[in-house]
Amino acid sequence: MKDAVLENLFREWLETYAGLVSRIASTYEARPALVEELVQESFMGLWRALPSFRGEASAKTFIARITHNVCISHVRKAVKAKSGPLDERMADTAPQPEDLADTASRRRKLVEAVRALPLQGRQIISLHLEGFTNREIGEALGLSEGNIATRLSRARARLKEIIGEPA
Repeated sequence: MKDAVLENLFREWLETYAGLVSRIASTYEARPALVEELVQESFMGLWRALPSFRGEASAKTFIARITHNVCISHVRKAVKAKSGPLDERMADTAPQPEDLADTASRRRKLVEAVRALPLQGRQIISLHLEGFTNREIGEALGLSEGNIATRLSRARARLKEIIGEPA
């Protein structure tokens, strides 16, 4: 693709998928500044990968895969650095005024529960919550559709346990 075409496509994707990238990043990191950093790194990764986009998967799937890869790298670095317990890492995130509403509270509880899942469960649930089909999730993560269905079922059951709802 030519540079002007790539630049226009990148700008279009930036506008269209910024929310998706931000929501995925927030399932890996609680601190808003680091979520923003992950979003920026994801779009930098997208810019670098854009010439290799062949259209075999949807743009949404392509972008989600890049974002997940960036976030996985972030998690691996954090584990190597042996950062403090999850509670300490989340302590610097003060609730926003809109979090006082019941819907915002449930959403926050869900995001925290998703963060508590193992990495693969987190990946699958976050894409599922974004409306991806099992096939699209499989394409993004390099797994079979059946494997995704099984892992999604397990991740849902684990989420219910974490949130405290009956299975």
